[in-house]
Amino acid sequence: DLSYSFCTLLGMYRRAALRGTGCRHASLYTGVKSVSHVTVPEFKRDVGEFTVLQQMGTDGKPLPGIEMPFSWEDAIRMYECMVRSSVYDVALNEMQRQGRITFYCTNHGEEAASTASGAALELEDMVWPQYRELGMFLWRGLDAQHVVDCCMGNEGDDAKGRALPVHYMLPNANVQVVHAVLGTHIAQAPGAGYAYKLNGEKRCAVAYFGDGAASEGDALSALNYASVLKSQTIFICRNNGYSISTPVSDQYAGDGIAARGAAFDIPTIRIDGNDVFAVYNGVKAARKHCVENSEPVLVELMTYRVGDHTTSDNSSAYRTDVEVQGKCVDGKLPIDRFRLYLEGSGKWNAELEKELRGKAQKEIMAAMKSGEQKLRANPTEMFTDMYDKMPWHLQEQHDAMHEHIRNNRDRYNVSKYRGL
Repeated sequence: DLSYSFCTLLGMYRRAALRGTGCRHASLYTGVKSVSHVTVPEFKRDVGEFTVLQQMGTDGKPLPGIEMPFSWEDAIRMYECMVRSSVYDVALNEMQRQGRITFYCTNHGEEAASTASGAALELEDMVWPQYRELGMFLWRGLDAQHVVDCCMGNEGDDAKGRALPVHYMLPNANVQVVHAVLGTHIAQAPGAGYAYKLNGEKRCAVAYFGDGAASEGDALSALNYASVLKSQTIFICRNNGYSISTPVSDQYAGDGIAARGAAFDIPTIRIDGNDVFAVYNGVKAARKHCVENSEPVLVELMTYRVGDHTTSDNSSAYRTDVEVQGKCVDGKLPIDRFRLYLEGSGKWNAELEKELRGKAQKEIMAAMKSGEQKLRANPTEMFTDMYDKMPWHLQEQHDAMHEHIRNNRDRYNVSKYRGL
């Protein structure tokens, strides 16, 4: 039973602090778990091994005793979201190189971490995403047109052109907007999770972030807040090996991100992030524990960032082709592994694959064509949606901007902007 295994794993790590004492007496000091004195200096480094949950091999076959945890309908839908994410990535990355959008960030190699975790959550769970969760967004209903409109910053963009490309949002599906400032969203989630706890709600707040963002002070503050107040929050870290150009070997010493959960007495699990079954079951168990015990959970998904960090990055400057190719062997990447499973189960074939990829390509190209015909948002909206009544200093800037536009209309292509 997965929930039993998760609780057993949790208990093992919690008991680690008492290992070797031979007793379970009251702690010696407030705020610590020490129950005995020693006469010789002892230095501790870890709390034991964090095992990695894996339920499907790289051959696409479930490991012994493992069954598919969702319906075939959901399995196909999850696979379609993963493939769409990949196809959209290729098209939008190329469009950025053509100068049709200003910036892009691919999800290559991390499609299972995003999609399967998103599928394991409930719709009422409030999500704070980072910027590599396109699969989760697609699962919750984001379509190709909204993806393109956001990346173009046109009048169809929910953020009204005020955010960077890939900074999606789905307010009607309980997904907050992607934050441009790394890590700041992590500290917001446990506040909501604490409110859910106080209100007795069976829902949780979810914060996605990468191993790099985990080094920000906001992440540690969030973990501490959630731990002390027992906030109903799931922290999902995608450990993809790199924080832009900085490998994990130069980011931190210690046992990954999971060890930080143990340090804050947060139930923690480490998962093979390229295994759809493991990600789904692990996050499902994490959510169950979170809402039933009203306490936070940390999930570390071990994956690999195949593409560049963004279109502003050139990863060949800091890693070799041999390294990347070694991670792309058939079955190691999440889409390949899940496809092998579906094909082995008779639910997928080359013809369906070609049809899906062709359809996804048409979707994104049609969205781009439509997006390029839309007007850009009105510049006035830079000053709205923050205050009920615009303060004087913003009003001055607003008026100065419009005066500048009126006096220089011949220097700008104002026909591209709505309301100008």
